[in-house]
Amino acid sequence: MWKSLLKQIWAQRYANSWVGIELVIVIVLLWYAIDLVYNYEGAALQPKGYDTESVFDLTVNLKPGQEKDSVLMSHSSDYIWQIYNLVKHYPGVCEACYYYGSIPYTDQITYEGYASHTDSTHVTGCYIRYVNPTYFKVFHLKSLSGTFHSDQWKESEYPMPVLMSVSLCDSVFHSSSPVGETCFNPYFIGSNNPVTNYKVMAVLPKHKLGDYERYEPFIYLPASEQMGWWCHIAFRVNTNQLSDFRERFLEDMQSKLAIGPFYLENVQSYSNMKRVYDLETGTVNYLNTTYAVIAFFMFNVFLSILGTFWYRMRRRRGEIALRMALGSTRKNVFGYYVLESIFLLLIAAIPAVIICINIDIADLTVHTLMEPTTGRFIFCFLSVLILLSIIILCGVWFPARNAMNLQPVEALHEEG
Repeated sequence: MWKSLLKQIWAQRYANSWVGIELVIVIVLLWYAIDLVYNYEGAALQPKGYDTESVFDLTVNLKPGQEKDSVLMSHSSDYIWQIYNLVKHYPGVCEACYYYGSIPYTDQITYEGYASHTDSTHVTGCYIRYVNPTYFKVFHLKSLSGTFHSDQWKESEYPMPVLMSVSLCDSVFHSSSPVGETCFNPYFIGSNNPVTNYKVMAVLPKHKLGDYERYEPFIYLPASEQMGWWCHIAFRVNTNQLSDFRERFLEDMQSKLAIGPFYLENVQSYSNMKRVYDLETGTVNYLNTTYAVIAFFMFNVFLSILGTFWYRMRRRRGEIALRMALGSTRKNVFGYYVLESIFLLLIAAIPAVIICINIDIADLTVHTLMEPTTGRFIFCFLSVLILLSIIILCGVWFPARNAMNLQPVEALHEEG
């Protein structure tokens, strides 16, 4: 079978060479397009390191002019605690927390640097999030090593307990499990409150702020027990209560949360925050434009490859009829031409993969969100071959089936 295929391809080498050149060009361009999609959608599918599904974010703000009322503002922390407790006990809320610093799907970030005591010259910048102990229940954080102890999660502890992402651990300690190790923040040296020692309580998975972003070094620190109005209150809602939850919450709590100088500014799910943030930053428009161009290109590839192999099979109706006249079954004839076409694709894939590897090595691919790894290359290239195999199968199937449905004598007469 294989020897016969090679002879057939060689006998039609002139016609096959043009088809092969077309396939090489299509494979390279299609690989680049699929690799581009992988850069964005692969990053979007990666876990953020924390779970925002079924979680809502609540913010409060000061009523106009109330910041000048020193009496009210002196009790602001007590008012915020009242708001927090009301949210915590609202029907459908299974857990609540408060935090500040780097907020997902916003431009609010806090960024500082940390260094180990053994290598104080190497400072690693990272995103910071100040959280209370229940944060880890709300966002379903799971440690890779070490254990979170809520009773020790306090600002007053010394060294102050921290949780680090594995990326930060690798940069600061050159270890993926530095539980019990200490580090310091050089920005605090010389300040009035030089808190410079931090002890790693546990190591967390890789973290990032948004779906279409890279993993970044991340650190969690204990939030102040004096909750300020700038804090974000996050709460997880039971899945059976999610339907119209925001509308019900606003209707029930808008007036109840207007306590002291504060009012309810906004409450929204993190899923909605993501949609709004992607729109505001232009991510949606960029991706829609990019995918529309890729879809148009892939449609043209489909028509081109389908037409090429359809035309090839139409021209070989007489050959198909001759094979059937010599005793070959329809199944054998169809299998032969499918294998021939796929074999031609695999031959074209050899120079194509060399070109793609050189493009990858030359750093010409888009890898703003995901690194150009070997696994990524193999996945994208195999996806191209599978997609083209399906298109080629369609291009062979229909004309071959029509030719096989004719009587051999009739097909041979048409060719003559």
